[in-house]
Amino acid sequence: MTNQRKWLVLGGLLLAWGMVTVFQMWDSGQTDPMPYSDTSGSPLPPLKDLELDPEFPNPRQTAKFSQPRNIFAPLGTAQVTRQEKSPPSIPSLPKAPPSPSPPPPPPPGPSFADLAGQRAREQLNQFRFLGYLTKGGESQAFLTNGQAIYIVKQGEILEGRVQVHKIEPETVLLSTQVLETGSRVQATIPLTPDTSG
Repeated sequence: MTNQRKWLVLGGLLLAWGMVTVFQMWDSGQTDPMPYSDTSGSPLPPLKDLELDPEFPNPRQTAKFSQPRNIFAPLGTAQVTRQEKSPPSIPSLPKAPPSPSPPPPPPPGPSFADLAGQRAREQLNQFRFLGYLTKGGESQAFLTNGQAIYIVKQGEILEGRVQVHKIEPETVLLSTQVLETGSRVQATIPLTPDTSG
């Protein structure tokens, strides 16, 4: 649709709207408000002269509520609970409960260094040792952390923080430095068994 055609359609719609508006105004005519002229019955007194009966209770101040009910209780339990209620007995003085001994202090938790070392060990244990290859007298290991597969040699660094210390046919020794304490943590990763069948 071209711009000229769009303008023509818009002009036609505006013209039709204008004609409908003029027709509505011309057809409605003048409406004069008619005063209320019902004269049957007695007139009400003005509000400032209206007095309320002081003995009439205000329903907002004297509202009476029913006893709350458990709407989730099984059917038929409402009658049982009413029958089980006995007349109120005279309350006796309650016995003082024995004073409970204070709870023992909680055992001290692991230190910050222990937590940081444990977290670093868990990160090292995320790696899986998939396989081993000796090529030209050099040992290579195939490692994965679930996201990527690495082919590494002894002494290489993975992900900028994990170092491969020793590669053997059945295990790989990895280490990382704990940034919080500066100490090194090592983990021995065993060869993942072949589960393909």
